[in-house]
Amino acid sequence: MEALIYGYVRDDLADGRSEELENAMCGLAQSAGLCFAATFHESTPGDGTAFAELTAELKRADAHHVVVPSLDHLAGQTIPRDLLIAKLAHEAEAQIWAVEH
Repeated sequence: MEALIYGYVRDDLADGRSEELENAMCGLAQSAGLCFAATFHESTPGDGTAFAELTAELKRADAHHVVVPSLDHLAGQTIPRDLLIAKLAHEAEAQIWAVEH
C-alpha cells in the first residue's frame, strides 16, 4: 500500500488557482509513489485552523507526508514557517514536499 500524503494550501496565496495547485501537488505525489489523500485549505490568513486539522489527521492516519505548492504556504501565519515545519516533524514525523522550491 502506498504511503499517504496530504496537501496544504493557503487560499490567500492560491490566487484562484486552487485546482491547478492541487493538480500539481497530486502529480508530485504520484511521481513520488505516494497516495494523495486530501488537501487542507487555510481560508483565513493567520488562522491556523486547517493546519491544526492537518496535524491531527496526520497523527490519526499515521501519515508522514505533506505537500505544499511552495514553502510560502507555510509562512505568514502567526507562527513562523520554520516552527510550523518543526511542529509537523515533531508531532507527526512528517516530511514536507514542495512543488516549487
